[in-house]
Amino acid sequence: MKYLLFSLALLPYTLFSQKHDYVWISGDSNTPNTTSHGGIIIDFNQQPLTAQYNYRELNMFVCNASICDTAGNLLFYTNGCAIAGADDNILENGNDLNPGWPHQLHCVNYNDGYASGYQSALFLPLPESGNKYVLFHKSYIITANPVDVITDQLLYSAVDYSDNTGKAIEKNVDVLRDTLAYGELLAVKHANGKDWWVVTPRRNSNTFYVLKFTKGGIVDTLRQTIGIKPKPAGEGYGQIVFSPDGTRMYRTNRGDPVMAYDFDRETGVFTHFDTISFKYGNQPVIGEIGCAVSPSGRFLYLGCRQLLHQLDLWSPDISASQLVVAEWDGVANPFATLFSQLQLGPNCKIYGLAGGDTRYFHVIHHPDEPGLACQVEQRGLPLPTPSGASMPSFPNYRLGPVDNPGLPCSPVVSAVVPPAEEVGVSVYPNPASDQLTIRYDPAENGDQTLFIFNNLGQLVLSIWISGDQNHVNIPTDNLSNGIYWYRVAGKHMSLPAGKFIVHR
Repeated sequence: MKYLLFSLALLPYTLFSQKHDYVWISGDSNTPNTTSHGGIIIDFNQQPLTAQYNYRELNMFVCNASICDTAGNLLFYTNGCAIAGADDNILENGNDLNPGWPHQLHCVNYNDGYASGYQSALFLPLPESGNKYVLFHKSYIITANPVDVITDQLLYSAVDYSDNTGKAIEKNVDVLRDTLAYGELLAVKHANGKDWWVVTPRRNSNTFYVLKFTKGGIVDTLRQTIGIKPKPAGEGYGQIVFSPDGTRMYRTNRGDPVMAYDFDRETGVFTHFDTISFKYGNQPVIGEIGCAVSPSGRFLYLGCRQLLHQLDLWSPDISASQLVVAEWDGVANPFATLFSQLQLGPNCKIYGLAGGDTRYFHVIHHPDEPGLACQVEQRGLPLPTPSGASMPSFPNYRLGPVDNPGLPCSPVVSAVVPPAEEVGVSVYPNPASDQLTIRYDPAENGDQTLFIFNNLGQLVLSIWISGDQNHVNIPTDNLSNGIYWYRVAGKHMSLPAGKFIVHR
């Protein structure tokens, strides 16, 4: 019997304290004394997770970034026009981001969010500072002949939170002046687990800027050309993400295959490029292609309007592994609730934008499970108001150094007693600190053996179980923090595999 078949690797578990992405902001067209439109706040500190109405003066459009402190308390957010605090008031010196005519048009005249695209703003904690945060943000210009929108700058603005109040101490500082991609701004931790690499491509280009961000600010800027050029007509319709362990980057673009890059977190250099072909599907319009990677790094999800695809990145033939895990069911509210941008949540579920003026996020409940077992719930997170095409984009704040990368998220799986309706095998408490219990159906087929494997698929423990037992207690003294896989198997049968977390 091959017990390693179920040992899907997940990253070693480290202290889960960097909760910078625990509050998501969305919603636009805020109007006092009405909840038909307006602000949305999604707080992952609260379970069960719900989206709540929250009136605010800042309308959120496609530009959207927020950040919490390490305990998950909201500190700041931005719509690209200004920076507001958790009380929804504009910070001191927090007005007038991205100055210029587009700011006047969208932020002042229209009183809307800045239209610099999805993934066009990003908050990062200043490394080793404790109370300073930096917002990287893109600005754009509008040309007249021909009429075009061109991202022309990458800027940063710094916020100090020393006295439990936020103040913008620097604003609209030039980082790059070049024709840059519309959106497609992301970051990944340096190999040391403290500093950051900030990454963005040039416009319609296979050339990337990679900036090293440390406690001293931007200390190095690399420029590298690698891979294929995306089709110009697709700019702004795709998404760019790192794998949870930071070693791979995936880029989608309308009309192109998935672009996959190996990344060296020590040097900031892309070391290899490949493409992953996939079938968009028989649809009348080829539009957005959102993407997200499951917590283990195994599955890539592509949000392609009417279809949500899953690809197995561990398969010897990734393209052949493509499966449709959800097809739009025809619901519109008021517009079609299609699939587009995706974001891994801190609870290990993936959330998908269902459209600009719809009142839902889609949910992939178990993204590390193959095929339909990933359990896609269309409109699984109802929103109190329309989203305004607004969904934040976060890096993996919890990524550690290369020798201890940690986990990108924490699944909501905790129990002090086994669920009564569960059959087969259950484990509790989960996560476990001192001891866990694995409970299973009575051994009708005689003696059995409990096998426990680590994240590398290596057998770390096996326990013989007599036929009259229905549970086993396991001290965790000799198990380091991390995620483990178990299976109870006998001579003539094997029960379903499962996983548990050890966290002290």
